[in-house]
Amino acid sequence: MSHQEKNVLGAVSDAAIDPKDKERAITRRARNRIRGLSHHAYYTTDAEKTRHFYEDILELPMTIALRIPDEVFTGKPAPYCHFFFEMGDGSSIAFFDYPDIFDGEPPFTVSTVYHHHIAVNVDSVAAIEYFQKKLSSEGYEGTYVDHGTFFSLYLRDPNGMNLELTYTPPMAEEYNLRAEKTAHAELKAWVATRA
Repeated sequence: MSHQEKNVLGAVSDAAIDPKDKERAITRRARNRIRGLSHHAYYTTDAEKTRHFYEDILELPMTIALRIPDEVFTGKPAPYCHFFFEMGDGSSIAFFDYPDIFDGEPPFTVSTVYHHHIAVNVDSVAAIEYFQKKLSSEGYEGTYVDHGTFFSLYLRDPNGMNLELTYTPPMAEEYNLRAEKTAHAELKAWVATRA
């Protein structure tokens, strides 16, 4: 078992799972007023390169492209484009091509994926391997990580945004049920350690 796997699996220990834990998780999720991700928006200065990456390489259909003539909050004439790529659950990854605001360098940069990234689900490890080959053939190199209960490919998109393609196998549901039992204690221990 790798050091990474020990860290991830060790955080949940061997907490016993009650047969009703899954039922409670389903009920809890159903009561949550926040229903899911609508979209995650980021900047771009090259709309076509971004379209190619998300639509042609990652195979997410572009479903919305809005050319907007005025800045929405101030009403100032400042044309921009806001466009969306749809994922399998109906949520989207979206971009702003906004020359008056972002015409060059990204609004912020981070040194590693741990500082900021967006993780999107794929349906299998084979899908990660499939996209890793497609991305590599287009010059986008990624880093594959086996986290012990899920698998990820980390890379940067053409805009410098950190992206994680991740697969969580069905067996990870048991991990999630155990993690729920220890989450508050783990965070409390972290806060004490950090202090």
